Amino acid sequence: MPSIQMHRCACVAFQGDKVMADPFNLQTDVVRQHTVPRFLLKHFSTPGKGKRQRLYAFDKAAGRAYATTPDDATVRNTFYNLDNHPDRLSLEPLLGIYEHHAAPVIAALLAHRDIRRLTDDERYRLAVFVAVQRARTFGELERISGMISVLTDKMEAIGSTKEQAMETLGLSSGGDTKDIFLRQLVQQVSHIDLLLKKDWYLLETRPERPFYVSDNPVVLKNSNDFGPYGNLGLAVRGIQIYLPLSSTLMLAMYCPSIREQMVRQKQHLQHLLARAPHLIPRHIRPFERLEHIRRYTDYLLMPLTRSMSRITIPCRWSSRSSTCSAVKRISLWLRECWPIVNATGLARGLRFSPNSGLTCAGK
Repeated sequence: MPSIQMHRCACVAFQGDKVMADPFNLQTDVVRQHTVPRFLLKHFSTPGKGKRQRLYAFDKAAGRAYATTPDDATVRNTFYNLDNHPDRLSLEPLLGIYEHHAAPVIAALLAHRDIRRLTDDERYRLAVFVAVQRARTFGELERISGMISVLTDKMEAIGSTKEQAMETLGLSSGGDTKDIFLRQLVQQVSHIDLLLKKDWYLLETRPERPFYVSDNPVVLKNSNDFGPYGNLGLAVRGIQIYLPLSSTLMLAMYCPSIREQMVRQKQHLQHLLARAPHLIPRHIRPFERLEHIRRYTDYLLMPLTRSMSRITIPCRWSSRSSTCSAVKRISLWLRECWPIVNATGLARGLRFSPNSGLTCAGK
C-alpha cells in the first residue's frame, strides 16, 4: 500500500539524516500547508496592520499583483498528506522539523553575514533545508507528473499499452504521482551530500534593489552548455544553486570548478602585474578584479553590482507567483523582469516549473 511505503520512506530518511532523531508521529490535522516556509517568507515582508506582516505578490499566470501575508502565501491544502489515508499520514510534521533546525541557522547568517562562521552541523542543517525545499514545491510535483506523462507517451508510441508503461515505471494503473512526489521528498540524502561538496557564498544587495523569493525559491543556473545532456543537475560541472534568504541576502552554492577558475585568473593576473603589466587590457582594472576574485577564493560576502543579473533568475524559475514587501517592488519586477520572462516563454513556466508564483521583497 502507498501508505506503508510512505511510512517506511520517512523512517529511512530519519536514518540517513543526522539532524533527525527517532521516527515520530506523521499524523497531522493541519490543512493549510506552506510549500515555502512561513519563517522564510517573513524575511521578505514588512509590518502590516497589527502583528501581521505584509507581502506583495505577482501572479505570473493571471498577470496581476495583490497584497498577501506570510500566513497566506504559498499555501496549499493538505499538500503533503497521503491522500485518503485513514490515519491522516503526512510529511508536514517532518518538514516542520527541518524548518525548525534551519531557521536559527538562517537567522544567524542574516545577523553576521559571514558564511565562514557556519559550523559543520549548521552547514548540514542548511544543506538539508535547501535540498528539501527544492523537492517540496508544487512545481516539482508538476515536473514529476509531466515527466511521467512524457515517458508513458513514448512507451505507448513504441507499442506498450498504458498499463505496461505504468508498470515499467513502477506505477499503479490508477496513477500515484503524488505518492512518488512524497517519496522522493524524503529521499534527499544524495542531494544533501552534493550540496555539502559545493563552495558556499553569501550574495548581498541593497534594499532599493531587493532580492525576490518565489514559490519555487531554489534556483539552478549554469553558464556551461552541454547540449542535449542538459546543464542543471546538482552534480553537473559549473552548476550554481541559489536560495534567497531575505530581501538583501542570498545563499549561493557553486561547483568547485568556479572557484578553481577564479584561482587561475588570480595567478594569471598577478603574473602579468609582476612581469608584463602592459599586456593587461585597458578595460580591466587589475586591482579591482583581484579584490573581486578574492571574495571567491576567501569565501567573503559578495556585494552585487547593478550590472550583475540578480532579479531575473528567481523570476524565471518561479512557478506562478513572486512576493515582496512593497508595491513599488512589484513595479520594479514588472519593469525589469516581466519583459524577460515573457519574451523567453517562461511566463507560463514552459521550461522550468509550471504554475509557480513570484514573491518579491524589499524594505
